[in-house]
Formats: sequence, structure tokens, C-alpha cells
Amino acid sequence: MASPLSFYRRLPSLARTQRRIAVGAAFAGYPLLQIGYATLVAPDGVARGAVATTIWTPIAIALFALTLVGVFTVYGYARDRMVRAWFPFFRNAAIDRHPLDERQRAMHDRSLVVSYRVLTLAVGLTIGAAAGVASNEPIVLDFPALLPFIVVFALYVPFLPYAVLAWIEEDLPADEDGLPRAVAG
Repeated sequence: MASPLSFYRRLPSLARTQRRIAVGAAFAGYPLLQIGYATLVAPDGVARGAVATTIWTPIAIALFALTLVGVFTVYGYARDRMVRAWFPFFRNAAIDRHPLDERQRAMHDRSLVVSYRVLTLAVGLTIGAAAGVASNEPIVLDFPALLPFIVVFALYVPFLPYAVLAWIEEDLPADEDGLPRAVAG
């Protein structure tokens, strides 16, 4: 039986398809949880409480677990390849432990650029949608309405560069024996 630590150590050698499934799971679970609750369970939703809370609870736990497993898998895959340059201690510790080669550094930089493009697009679309809604009447925001956006911001903004790296990085080529190369770390 494999221990959780041995499973975590194997995450950097995941195939591209498995990484993309993990990224999809991480980005799908929480929004599906919010949409499902708003449409099926909420008393003022579309279906006005069509699904009982006792039925929705295991579904909600499974959807949020899907998000957490996806996030854990992607973080485990990218662990030392994403340098947290915003805090010098993390940057120096990660570089000293596992210096990045040229290919890894190029993938790191590309994932940061792509993630900031995606973030800029998402913020622009959100502001545009809010401006479109506000053109007719004032927007009243209360905390329960903002909570899903706060969770999305806190969960997905730091996660986005890791997810982009897991999505765009190619599989390592095989050795002369035809076996996949092991990832250092």
C-alpha cells in the first residue's frame, strides 16, 4: 500500500492528460457547487428549493472535495517549479533546493504571463458585466452576495500560475529505454 507521502512524491511525474483533468477538476468543483446551490437548493433560486438540504449536502461535499483534490494535485505537480518571487525567503529557499534549468525557467515565465493575461481578462469581463448591470439601476452588494467572489479570488488567483504551468507543460521525453524520465525533487 502506498503512503500519502509516496503518492505526493509521484505527482511531479504526472502525464499531461492527468494534469489537465486535475486542473479541470480544480476549476469546475467550486463554481458547480455555487451554481447548483443557487439553482436547486436556495429558497429564492430558480427551482425554489427543489432539492432538500439533506440530499444536497453529500453532493456539495463531493464538489468541494473535487476542487480540493484538483488544487492539491496541481500544487503537488508544480511544487518547486513555481518560484514565489513576491516573498524573498521562499524564492531563495526554492532556488537553493532545486535550481530551475532553462526549459523549466521558460515554462515558469510563460505560465506567469499566460495566467496574468487570463486574470486581466476575467477582471475586465467582471467589471464590464457590473457596468452593464449598473447602467439600469444601482447595484446593492451585501456580504452573502460577495462571499462566492471572495472565495474565488482567494482560491483561484494564487492557484492560477500553477494551473497554467500544469496545463501547458509538455510531458518529458522518454529515456533510451523507452521509460519516462523521473522528475528530480
